[in-house]
Amino acid sequence: MIATDLRADAALLLSHWWSRPVDGERELWSETIGVADDVADKLDCDRQLVRELVDALVAIDGDMVLDEYERLFVGPGAPPCQPYESLWRIGPRKRYGGSVMGPAAIAVSSIYKQLGLTLNDDAHELPDHVTVEWEALAFALERGANEASEKLLRDHLGEWMAPFCGAVSEAARESFYTCLAALTPVWTAALAG
Repeated sequence: MIATDLRADAALLLSHWWSRPVDGERELWSETIGVADDVADKLDCDRQLVRELVDALVAIDGDMVLDEYERLFVGPGAPPCQPYESLWRIGPRKRYGGSVMGPAAIAVSSIYKQLGLTLNDDAHELPDHVTVEWEALAFALERGANEASEKLLRDHLGEWMAPFCGAVSEAARESFYTCLAALTPVWTAALAG
């Protein structure tokens, strides 16, 4: 088992990398390269996935990656990879089987409440958005909230990251998202293990 702070770092990195890539967020991404290497070492994961992601981070064109984020996750029209757990959780690994603010969103909201977390009134994302769940996991890990972090990993992120990332991998045109979709399930499994 790796140190809790490095597990929190891994969750926080994933939260940031799945966030909307606006200027400030992308600047933060470039500052995380060294941490990503350390986390990969401590998770005992293939560093090649991190190297590929780092190469993609270095090569990012801000406008192109933001356009790709919008196409994949927001729209216009029906985006191919809506980043909400509720949409991925009806039936055995059924894609888009649920509805927004479904049972998964209610369940993670309950975990957030136990942790003393609330979404900001001006938050643009729902409680079961990929970035929100990863950020909540980082918070739980930092505070040693083992029960909450286990629930988030076992009952939530561990249940929908693989199919979600598979869809991202199929639909992505930018190498950053292809690399992130390959890395995320590996880190999710390592964190849960």
